[in-house]
Amino acid sequence: MSDQHPTVPSWTPEPPPARRRRLGPGIVAGAIAVLLLFGGVGLVAARQSASTAQGASSPEAAAAGLLTALGEQDLDKAGRYLDAEERLLLATYRDRVTALLAGRMTGPTGQPLSGLQLTARDIRFQRVADLGGADVAVVELAGGTVGGRDARGAKLELPAAELNRRLADQSKGAVKALRVVAVRGDDRWRVSLLASAAEQGRLAAGAAEPDWDQLAGAGQPATGGAASPEAAVRDLVDAAGRGHQAALEQLSPAEQRVLAAYQPLLDHQGAMPPLGTVRVEGLQTRTEEVAAGVARVRATAGRLVGSGLPESLTLEEATAKGEAPYVVTIQQDGTWYPSLVFTVTDWMLNRAERERP
Repeated sequence: MSDQHPTVPSWTPEPPPARRRRLGPGIVAGAIAVLLLFGGVGLVAARQSASTAQGASSPEAAAAGLLTALGEQDLDKAGRYLDAEERLLLATYRDRVTALLAGRMTGPTGQPLSGLQLTARDIRFQRVADLGGADVAVVELAGGTVGGRDARGAKLELPAAELNRRLADQSKGAVKALRVVAVRGDDRWRVSLLASAAEQGRLAAGAAEPDWDQLAGAGQPATGGAASPEAAVRDLVDAAGRGHQAALEQLSPAEQRVLAAYQPLLDHQGAMPPLGTVRVEGLQTRTEEVAAGVARVRATAGRLVGSGLPESLTLEEATAKGEAPYVVTIQQDGTWYPSLVFTVTDWMLNRAERERP
């Protein structure tokens, strides 16, 4: 099975890290984000909550509410503390993720565990002074107990101070505490896990502060978007022919905001090297519904050409034994956008399900 990532045509895989390489704080942040979004949900049905209010009255309350709700295995409540796109991500993929975990997490007898649960008690966050802005806040874990269950069913619980100390040790002092980024909209605060992971990565790289106004949106509408999933992907492919920056500007509104805020820092650190211009000629697609407001658009025919390739390739040749390239699109306010986060999540789940014993 090929490891080729079936997403935008200008993407090229990076070589895998050395086997003994230590995980950097950016990877730690990403793992924490995955834990918060999926690992903490447990392998039980979500309880319905009587309250329907979205977000929280403060960034500290939004972060603490999310972690506490996951500790209670209440997905409905947890989703209300996330921004709209990540709430849709959770609703779309949680059943597949929990089914995958149920098959892989086994106890000492070899039988599946009853649940992979996150423990979160008396959680408290505090705001980091002089970071963020009027509509963006950075908060750090300041109190409470966080834990979970390992593959043998044993529980491990850590006070917030010990969890933060381990992050600091692993990052050699660059990341001193678990950070969460919250954004205010409609006078309510919601957590952005994508921005939170970017912020932890920024700390690890020792980079300057991002453009907080870009992260907040500053009242500026997102660029790109189309009337249908197919049109959104065709616009993305056309933009990719003009370079990766043009392609990034076609992504979903929340992804655009995070990239606009943090990408200059990533470029400065050399995290996004320039790629040759690649375009697709004769593109044909097929659309598959994933969930309400989520669609997978597969490329069924086409040819890759451009300066980034030694010779033109059909899409079948470019993906070797892998499945046809595809992009997952999402609908926001009646408009369809390609989503990098949804595409990567969908691809990783498909691969894990194929390799599941």
